[in-house]
This record gives sequence, C-alpha cells and structure tokens, in this order.
Amino acid sequence: MTFPTCTLRVTVPTFNAEFVPEEDGGMCAAQAVASLLIEHDGEKCGDGGLCLFDPEEGLEVDPWTQTELLCVDHLHEHERAVADRGELVGETLTRL
Repeated sequence: MTFPTCTLRVTVPTFNAEFVPEEDGGMCAAQAVASLLIEHDGEKCGDGGLCLFDPEEGLEVDPWTQTELLCVDHLHEHERAVADRGELVGETLTRL
C-alpha cells in the first residue's frame, strides 16, 4: 500500500537572506498527514482578488478550489502561519 506524499516544495534557507532568501529544494517526498482545501473566490482565501486573475492570459478566471497535501513539517508551518495571521474562511484542514 502506498501512502500519499506531500504536494508542497521544500525550501532551503540560505545564510544570506539579503541576496537569496531561500532555495528551491524540489518536491517534498514525505508522507502526507493532512489535506488542505483552499477556496479561491477572491475574498475567502485572503488573496485580495489576485487568485481570480490569470497573469499570463490577462483574463479573469472563475472561482476554484486548491488542494494541498501536507506532511508533518509543512503542517507545522501552516499551523504557525494560521497562528500569526488568523484562520481564513476559505481554508479547510483535514487530518488524514
């Protein structure tokens, strides 16, 4: 039986944040422990409407739902961010 893996990318902090704040470490390969659904409707997600605009095409897009799978480390980062900014109405976290 295979377990779902985290869908976020690993970021690696660097020593000199003035020039390079972080590096892309590739996709996270850790086992997912939670699922995060984010409703992008321009308000609930906290994007201030930017989520309903496609910068490549220059067109408005319909509301959509984003699904992310989080490992233990990314879940901890998400919980810390929620503690700092407060919960968003459009986020639903489900532990797997």
